[in-house]
Amino acid sequence: MKEMTIGEQTYYLLDSVNEINDKRFTFFKMYLLQSLEGIDRPLFKDTMERAMGHFNKQRWVQAWGEFENYHHSIEYEKYNEDALTKCFALICLEEGEDQLNLDEEFLNKKIAKMHENGLTRGTVEESVENFSKASPRSLGNYSLMLEEVIANFDEILSSGLIDSLNEPTPK
Repeated sequence: MKEMTIGEQTYYLLDSVNEINDKRFTFFKMYLLQSLEGIDRPLFKDTMERAMGHFNKQRWVQAWGEFENYHHSIEYEKYNEDALTKCFALICLEEGEDQLNLDEEFLNKKIAKMHENGLTRGTVEESVENFSKASPRSLGNYSLMLEEVIANFDEILSSGLIDSLNEPTPK
């Protein structure tokens, strides 16, 4: 565990799975996968159950509405970014923080305070990546998926740039 400062606040950043409570790790891993997939699994499960209830009662419009609401929550609330920030909040502890406190409201307040103190996206990404790399047995798949996503993104970006450079310039 290492000490870090965000603004004026001191935090303690966990280095690997050897320092995180097992129950907290389960939430960390859920948010980590959500950050890659863009799928909030518990929300999707609840949405599917409500939609199936409507389908079973032949209420097609209401069932469709459940999926529309789910779609909007993913599109407009930026789950991917939020999920990675929640991972960071789970591995970055305040003085005396109880690792068994997994309350969503607590995490959101903690993140809001970190943002007010100047938390940067780079700090979030670097910290979560380092934690993941230091925990290869538990999170090796995440590291591999992240490298693949980055490699594919670089390939798509570079091919797009090459295509745009080869296009004739408009007169």
